[in-house]
Amino acid sequence: MDLLLPIKVSAALAVIFFILPDKRKLVVPAALTAAISLFIISIYSLFFRDIAISSMPYFMADTISKAVYSLISFFGAIMALYSSGFITRKLNRYFAYFFLTIASSLGVVISANWLIFTIFWGISGTALFLMIQLESGANAAAKKTMIILGGSDSLLILGIAIIYYATGTFTIGTAPWSGLAAACLLAAALAKAGGMPLHTWIPGCAEKAPLPVTALIPAALDKILGIYMMTRLFQIMRFPPEARMAVMIIGAITIICAVFMALKQHNAKKLLAYHAISQVGYMILGIASGTTLGLIGGFFHMVNNAIYKCALFLGTGQVEKTTGTARLEKLGGLAKLLPFTFASMLIASFAISGIPPFNGFYSKWLIYQGILEANTKDFQLLTMLCLLAALFGSGLTLASFMKLIHAIFLGSSSPLIGKIEPSRREKFSLVFPQITLAAACILLGLFAVNIFIKPVFGAAALDEIRGSWSPGTAAILIAAGIAIGLLLYWLSGVKTRRTGSFIGGYTVAPEMRLSGVAFYASIENIFPFRQIFRLADKKIFDFYEMLKTGLFYIIGILRYFHNGVLSNYLAWIFAGAVVIFLTL
Repeated sequence: MDLLLPIKVSAALAVIFFILPDKRKLVVPAALTAAISLFIISIYSLFFRDIAISSMPYFMADTISKAVYSLISFFGAIMALYSSGFITRKLNRYFAYFFLTIASSLGVVISANWLIFTIFWGISGTALFLMIQLESGANAAAKKTMIILGGSDSLLILGIAIIYYATGTFTIGTAPWSGLAAACLLAAALAKAGGMPLHTWIPGCAEKAPLPVTALIPAALDKILGIYMMTRLFQIMRFPPEARMAVMIIGAITIICAVFMALKQHNAKKLLAYHAISQVGYMILGIASGTTLGLIGGFFHMVNNAIYKCALFLGTGQVEKTTGTARLEKLGGLAKLLPFTFASMLIASFAISGIPPFNGFYSKWLIYQGILEANTKDFQLLTMLCLLAALFGSGLTLASFMKLIHAIFLGSSSPLIGKIEPSRREKFSLVFPQITLAAACILLGLFAVNIFIKPVFGAAALDEIRGSWSPGTAAILIAAGIAIGLLLYWLSGVKTRRTGSFIGGYTVAPEMRLSGVAFYASIENIFPFRQIFRLADKKIFDFYEMLKTGLFYIIGILRYFHNGVLSNYLAWIFAGAVVIFLTL
């Protein structure tokens, strides 16, 4: 059994589901059985069979490829279960594109040949375009996604061509340094992962696409593929210090700019989308640091981000399916109604904010130490600024998720609660994936060394991280602190008396209800954020929109000359002939 079997099976399933009629009783059981079987086959192929590399000359199976391969198949199984309870229409086409995405993603991470890599890479982008279009009204978001990813794929091909010219082979291996090739490949990786400035397709995709699509691809698989490619790029090319510093600056800017944009969002899906972008900055910082600690931390953060970001999107999907909206100002008081979703999203929020002992803290801590280790006299100030940006970004992330959790689950109850039907509340297919991912946030925070770092990076990596962080001890101390606090509260015997708010006899209308949306509204009126947010709202920082505006402006000028008047055309022909005559 080789690693190509799950890819072949996924591709065959994509064809089968495309042919099957759109009948839920037929499609859902088949999709669940196929996805779970695919996960089992992948794990069996990776860990319980000898992989004959000689029989796969264009593929590879090192520990990094194996880790990402198993992670993709895991998300495939989790998302198939969630999708079965969430998607209600076009199920056959959805699962056809779903398995096409899984097949192409698996192909990317085991490709040892640039041509094979490019084919699978392109198929994954096409599958995303097709999945976004399943939702009515998402055509513009799908087109924007396709243009950005397709344009970056052109740069990928150019970078590969430069490497081929230098090495004479398409085999993915050591290549001489080329600034142009590195820039082209890095642009493709950043576009896929959502790093700035090639990030602008993600918020629109998150808002318009079916939520399982957002949770599977922009939040999980595209982050995995983009950062996987970036990791490979830093392995095959020796980046000079100046280039590494430039990439680190991109990472720091991505963290800060995206997290500030997240703070002002009133739509839960767009808020999570900007945090998905912000977290890419940490991965970029770690990998670009060029240190072993940074590489381990950046790659580990990629895994962690895929887990907790997927959990957050799935929780938001449960909220939207229950209430019919993802607008934060319309939500509130859902903790009792959706207890499992509340607990899962709370754990995932702690993880993404870098709160110990969850997995997000562990990977961020490794990244911080990797940045410190990379500190040199030439770039000491810039390195420290990058570290401060990462630390400040974590604080703002926590603030943002305080707003999200309060607005959805805490505070005064939303008027929508009384309209919710029992059938729209939590059910197994939607809750189990959230609980599984939340449990993974805890397990990878406490046992990261044995579960992930040692199997992927080997025993030698333990010498690098030893002493950097002891999650077991930290967990015990945190639990002890909480227990002591609860004990003191219980022993104090103080009882609080609650009374209603007296507001002079006025009746509190539903629109006067306070929500978490206004937590950081004042930041939009502070200089220089007020001006920056206004420019962002005008899409000044969206290179796609600026390029589109410029292109339409040029088309408008050309249209002015192309006015259908024959005499004008004759005049232009004559003028052109004169120019040619004078030139010759």
